[in-house]
Amino acid sequence: MDQSNELTTETETENAKLQFKADTDICQQLMDRYATSAAPQHRHLVATAAAMRSILTSESLPLIASAYFAAAISSLESATLDSTEVSALLTFLSIAVALVPEQGIAESKASEAVELLVGVLERDGSLGVATVKCVVKCLGVLLVSFCDLEDWGSVKLGFETLLKFSIDKRPKVRRCAQDCLEKVLKSFQSSTVIKAASKLINSLFEKYIPLAITLCTSGTVDGSKDEMLLKPDHLEVLYMLNVVNLIVPQLSVKVRLKILSELCKLMTSEFSPLTRHIFKGIEAFVETSRVEAVIPEMENIIVSLASYVSLKKRNPVDTVMTATILLKSCMEKLLNGETRSLWTKNVPLVFGALAGLLTSEASITLQSSAFVKELISQLADVKTYEILSFEDGDQENDEARAIKSICAIFEDAIGFDSIPNEHILAVISLLFLKLGEISYIFMKRIVLKLADLLTLASVDMATANHLQHCIGSAVIAMGPERILTLLPISLNADDFTCSNVWLVPILKNHVIGASLGYYMEHIVPLAKTFQRASRKVKKSITGQDLQAHAQELWGLLPAFCRYPTDTRQNFGPLAKLLITLIKKDPSMYENIAVALQVLVNQNRNALTSRDNLDESIINEAKDTVLGIRSVSSYTKKAATKNIRVLALCSNDMLKALADLFIDSQHEKCSYLKDAIGCLASITDSSITQNIFSSLLKRFHIINGEGEFEMLGSHIDNLTDEEHGNPSASEIGIQRSVIMELASSLVGGAKGDLVDLIYNFIRHTLEASDEFGHHGVYHTLSKILKEHAWFCSSRYEELIDLLLGVKSPVDVASLRSRFACLHILLVHTLKMSLEEENTKAFLILNEIIVTLKDAKEGPRNAAYDVLLLISSNLRDSSCVNPDAPFYKLVNMILGYLSGSSPHIKSGAVSALSMLVYQDPNICNSKPDLVHSLLSLLKGKAAEVIKAVLGFVKVMVSSLLAKDMQNLLADVISEVLPWSTVSRNHFRSKVTVILEIMIRKCGFAAVQSVTPDKYRRFLKTVLENRQNKSGPKEVGTGKETVTSDSPAKWPHRKKRKEMDALSEVNGSTEHKKRKREKKNNYRSSKPHKATGTGGLKLGNRAGDYNHEKIMMGQLKRSGKTNRSFNKGPKPRRKRKMDQKTKGRNDGTAVYTPASASKFNKHKKFGRK
Repeated sequence: MDQSNELTTETETENAKLQFKADTDICQQLMDRYATSAAPQHRHLVATAAAMRSILTSESLPLIASAYFAAAISSLESATLDSTEVSALLTFLSIAVALVPEQGIAESKASEAVELLVGVLERDGSLGVATVKCVVKCLGVLLVSFCDLEDWGSVKLGFETLLKFSIDKRPKVRRCAQDCLEKVLKSFQSSTVIKAASKLINSLFEKYIPLAITLCTSGTVDGSKDEMLLKPDHLEVLYMLNVVNLIVPQLSVKVRLKILSELCKLMTSEFSPLTRHIFKGIEAFVETSRVEAVIPEMENIIVSLASYVSLKKRNPVDTVMTATILLKSCMEKLLNGETRSLWTKNVPLVFGALAGLLTSEASITLQSSAFVKELISQLADVKTYEILSFEDGDQENDEARAIKSICAIFEDAIGFDSIPNEHILAVISLLFLKLGEISYIFMKRIVLKLADLLTLASVDMATANHLQHCIGSAVIAMGPERILTLLPISLNADDFTCSNVWLVPILKNHVIGASLGYYMEHIVPLAKTFQRASRKVKKSITGQDLQAHAQELWGLLPAFCRYPTDTRQNFGPLAKLLITLIKKDPSMYENIAVALQVLVNQNRNALTSRDNLDESIINEAKDTVLGIRSVSSYTKKAATKNIRVLALCSNDMLKALADLFIDSQHEKCSYLKDAIGCLASITDSSITQNIFSSLLKRFHIINGEGEFEMLGSHIDNLTDEEHGNPSASEIGIQRSVIMELASSLVGGAKGDLVDLIYNFIRHTLEASDEFGHHGVYHTLSKILKEHAWFCSSRYEELIDLLLGVKSPVDVASLRSRFACLHILLVHTLKMSLEEENTKAFLILNEIIVTLKDAKEGPRNAAYDVLLLISSNLRDSSCVNPDAPFYKLVNMILGYLSGSSPHIKSGAVSALSMLVYQDPNICNSKPDLVHSLLSLLKGKAAEVIKAVLGFVKVMVSSLLAKDMQNLLADVISEVLPWSTVSRNHFRSKVTVILEIMIRKCGFAAVQSVTPDKYRRFLKTVLENRQNKSGPKEVGTGKETVTSDSPAKWPHRKKRKEMDALSEVNGSTEHKKRKREKKNNYRSSKPHKATGTGGLKLGNRAGDYNHEKIMMGQLKRSGKTNRSFNKGPKPRRKRKMDQKTKGRNDGTAVYTPASASKFNKHKKFGRK
């Protein structure tokens, strides 16, 4: 025993653990602990310790634990002591022996001490519980640490004593003896000693077997089971079982098997007082023994447990669940121990027992269902049954017989008088899926019974859904061919009655891995039969029903296209059928489109990733295991061959779909576009180009030489209609439809086709007004997204094209236009195209101008594109001022100088959005905050409102620690506006101060507040306390606030930004007239100071860039806004002087720093 550790014992009157140190005088420790105690037992213990120390001192012996132990043993052996003194001495002895180091007591002396202690226990029967416990503990320590564990004779007496007291009626003594007995058994290393100890335990166990049998077999006639347990001999049986459960791992193999055999004999199918203890014993044997050791009794155990579980209503619920868990452990033991045959032999018995639990109360049913599903998953794979013939079920092996028995159990659970619940149906579903195709052999009758139940009128909706799902699992496992063999869908030609048509929706949701040939050879003729029958009775309700059934059968096409097994062989004939249906049957358009998408997408997914294939199967089939049967056939090699076949047959199919798309109603275009896009992605681009070119020629968009013709907007509509020619509006609609078709072709397009589509886009934008521009912009954005090379090679041309077209009014078109501008701007900033910086400003100018639109829709579109641009440019690991994101920030900062108040406020709103999304901008670019705060020194109300909104966003988003450096600057610039009530400036400042007080604490804010504003600050604090209570407001800093930065949805951000700036709504629009005067004056080029380090360009440079921006604004239709409206009549002469030398006489707003943009990469720096 390690003497450095602190050891533990218990006194006679205390349950608390007392710590004693091995390197300190025991007597002194006891005196220190109990010197002031008035308890008699403490005084006796201290007196005994003092007497032992006196003996050692008189003999000049060291005051160590071994010496104290020897003195105590000598006193116990030689002196005549009363019971009180003996108790005190034994307590002291238990303390001392625990502190003796290893080899501190000779083996012979230890054996003598054991004999003496055993003699004391036998001689003095009046010892108290605590004293007996101390003796037992001493025996345990002596046996484990100091006796000769290789000599059974040396430890036999002490071991017998511990075994005797391990079934003692006194709980404390019994528990202590059991703990010591377990430690002693674990310390035995000699096989001889282990065998001798095991025999001794077995002999004691056998002594109680007759009484145990009586308890297990006796009923409750003479008294209740609790009354029987009050008898001491009956209790000893339980104590003995507890001992066995505790020491099972340490017993010899032979004795272990004997005891296990006896426990199996004691186990009955009905509950007894010993049932729980027997289960615990068997569990201990199963968990701690090797498979070889328990196999002889394992079958008896499983049979007994299954019998007990089967009588669930006559046994306590907790014991039934214990037996179920024990059954699971036994089956796992057999399975993991390579005893598959024994597992297979017993699995039907276990299924039979557990099947009854599936109809019990909820807690039992859930656990039992999980166990049954686990057993099903452990059944051998389908490959094991390959020797079985699907037509002849007589050739059976053990596995087949087991499966037949399991299926019979669940077949018996299905009946008209006992409709299975959802748990039984879920288990049957899993069994279908596990067995796969061979479920057709073993589970035919189950399918028929389920079908009969589903047709019952008494079945409720929930049960019907579970039944449908179960039959759907059968469809997945067996395949539609075999299901329709068992449950054929048919039509009686005489009375037009149908059979099994309820199966069609189930087939639609669960068919996977079927055959395209089967669909064409069986489903199509069946659908035609229903259609012909419906024509005979078309005026009746029966005719309508027959037609509906026919449509449902035709609608199985997408289901049969989910991972078909014969795509290479039968897609060609199927394609011919589909083309015929496209031309003749409009009701099949959607089914055909969906089917083609399924075929193409699943094969493309197989080529890209095997994992994606598995996931797609699972998602499409709506179950985690639906794809098991068909996934093996969809390797990358098979998918490549399938794609090749699909591409070969796609020419005519794509042409037919394109013609259908042009001629169809708008509501049918969505799924047709998707199907066309899928086919175009695998079709040779030259073929797709020919089809698209033919459509352009058909509608006279290009001539015979391939050149685009001018849109005939000048043609007289009345004349066209009189001569049967399409009007200009009809031509516009045709072009819009063709443009939608072009957008679906972009994904698979190559160079020439991309150029053709782009030329069509350019021609449409240049030749028409805003009609149809939404589709144009959408198609162009798809080109830019999916073909990056096109953006690089045509960058300048694209910019000129977009900026040369008037910006659309409708929000959908505006969003599509912004999608194009977004890609171009990101490309510019990432590629560092310095020669195109002016064009980048033109793009950004349009976005910022739209931020100030009077309508919410355009503003929202501008906010969204700004968020997308910043997200694409942001790189959290890069803080380089030359990084693309900081270039964007610097470009926006450029608008703070030399622009009108309207444009400045728009730039501030843009910066507010960026800060709201990423507050770290304020830390990485400190001049941004100072530049914006300097604007508060101006007088333009629109700018002041925007800047105050920015400050509110900033203080709400930044952490308290980041606010400290900006606190003084913000307070000094914001507080002067607290004296202005107009435009709600005072209330805005109040809100900002409340946020700062909450984050930084009142003391920190007050310390940087000028004296003349401290009274206002105090008022803000008092009002805040009145609103929120004194607990919320304090001088301490707030560590977590609701305003801390987070990844909120960007739409919520955008709405809050509108609310914070309060310059983008209808209120601002109503005040435009009042602000015209300031806007006109601000359009004049000038130099500005106090712009936070932003160097302004010279006057000529400003003028030139304003001229460039002016042209852009004029083209985009922004010149009708309030900030650049024409002069009032009474100021005409003065405005003419201001605009002299300009083409249109209208002011534009560009950053004054734009003239320096080409010279400096670091925007905004001097």
